[in-house]
This record gives sequence, structure tokens and C-alpha cells, in this order.
Amino acid sequence: MKYLYCFYLLIFFFLTFSEAGAQDKAGKTENLVTHLTNKISGLLNVRYQYSDEGEGLNSFDIRRARISFKGEISPLIDYCIQADFAKNPRILDAFFNWHPTDVFNIKAGEFKIPFSLENPYSTHAFEMIENSMIITALSGYDDVSGIVANGRDIGINFYGKFLRTGNYNMFGYSMGLFNGNGINVSDDNKSKDFTGTFFIYPLKEITLSVSHYNGSTGRQGENIQRVRTGGGARYVNNKLLVRSEYICGKTGDLDSDGYYVVAGYFVHPKLQTLLKYDHFRRDISTKETWQTNYVVGVNYFPVKNFHFKLNYSYRTTVGSPDVNHVALQFYALF
Repeated sequence: MKYLYCFYLLIFFFLTFSEAGAQDKAGKTENLVTHLTNKISGLLNVRYQYSDEGEGLNSFDIRRARISFKGEISPLIDYCIQADFAKNPRILDAFFNWHPTDVFNIKAGEFKIPFSLENPYSTHAFEMIENSMIITALSGYDDVSGIVANGRDIGINFYGKFLRTGNYNMFGYSMGLFNGNGINVSDDNKSKDFTGTFFIYPLKEITLSVSHYNGSTGRQGENIQRVRTGGGARYVNNKLLVRSEYICGKTGDLDSDGYYVVAGYFVHPKLQTLLKYDHFRRDISTKETWQTNYVVGVNYFPVKNFHFKLNYSYRTTVGSPDVNHVALQFYALF
């Protein structure tokens, strides 16, 4: 509950200072709450799942219930605070962002690590209901190292784009140093984890990427090596999406790898169809850990700030019964 207390204290801070205000050049009072929290937004996800795995699953749940505060401290510095109240309430994002130029910017605090093409996607922008298996297992969601952190960590990030041609930049980067232990957890060893992605944009619609993560987890003297390397490609225009990535990882003595290919097409401005092939080898040396998911999806956008996604997955694991899984998720934003 300590995260909730911190969140309430932040709200109290903004409300208290709003009474004082500030004098502008014309002598008028400016409301600091309006200035510092010029955007308050929220996200609600209601999910239904059916699965014939094991004893079966047939259930509704509240997957996400988030609220975020965003604002500007100055024209070059902004911040974001986002909390999720579903299941275990916690602060997901809490960072400052200094953006003086296109070429060099700094973000510091807690946020998604700059690894892979898929991890940085926001929840409402991501086309599928579930992340690809390699992102879940090798990018800090339900990591094979034991870290469960929604792809986030605490640290400092340097990012930018350069070599502008026409109306876009041809190259980009995002890299930083992090604790390596996930959401709001202090480092328990003397080293910092490095992660970063380098981007090439041969055309405005095309992104090529190379990502690397080098770090460790665990207490000093007992820490386990945690290394991941991957590459990806993405093509996006007004109707068509194609994205694919391959990632391999070493976690102590465990070698893992996998890849996915996803394609989506808007058959109507409000209707997107999707196909996905998703393959992951949790332990390359043990075939019983190899899993492949075949996913068919439909996204419907009836009105602004509300849409729903329907995914059917046929899941195969070497040596285990095949699984049928259906998920329907509603998204509401404000």
C-alpha cells in the first residue's frame, strides 16, 4: 500500500500549491494545477477469457484500471505519473523528460526499458491482447529471470533521432542504465544494467532495429547474468502493418530464443484484422519448453476512445496437449 500513499501525496501536493498560484506578466493568477497537470487521463480494460487448458478457464476480470498525470514544468521539461489500481495497486511510470533537441534528450525515473520494437508500445496502441512470448519472457514482463515488471525499470535513458531527410530522420537511438530489478525496486548489486536500441528508417514507413541488454539480477556475489540481443523490422502505413522480431537471451545457464511475425490490415476504417505466428523456446536444450502460438485477431473501433479486441490462439507445446484460447478485451480511455 505504500505506493498508494505516495500517489495520494502527489495529488495532495498539486492541490495544495494550486491555492497559491503564480503571478504572470500581466499580474493575473495562474493556476499551478492547470500548468503542472495539464493532462489527466485514464484507461480501463475489462477482459473475458476462455481456455481448455488443464481444468479450463471461463472468466471475466478487470485487467487494467489506470490513471495518469502528465504536465510541463517548463517548455523543455515534462513529467508523467501513472498508477494501476487493478489487482495489486502500484505506480507504473514516474519520470521526468528533458527534450531540448531532436538529437539528444534525457528521461529519468521509472518507465519502459528501451529494448525491442514491441516493448515500448503503449497498451492502447498495441494491436494484440497479449505480448509476444519473447517480449513477455525476455523483456521484463514475466521474465525467465523471475522479474515481473510490465517491461519497466528504474534508471536513466538517453534518446534521439538524427540525419533528417524530407519530413523524417533516418536514424534513431534509445539507451540507458537501469537497476535491473523492475518496478520500484532498489538495486541489490553494485552493477547497473545497460540496454538500448538503434533504429534505421530507410523510408518513413519502415523501421529496422537492433537491441541489446546486458545486466544481471540478484544480490552481490549471487547475481545471475542476464543478456538479451535482438533485431526487428516494421512496416506501417494507413492500412497495413507488418512487424517481426527475433530475440535470443542468456539467463545464467539458461539459453532462450524466439521470434514472431504479425500482420494487420484495416478492411474498414473501424475494423482491423490480424494474423500472428509466435514461437518461443524457453530452454533451447529442452524441446518440452518449445511453444508455438497461432493467433487470429479482430479489432473494432466504434467510437473515439473506445474499442475492443478479439483474439483466438491455437497453442502448441512439444509433448503437451494443444490448447484453444479465446480472449475478448474492452478498452475505454478518457
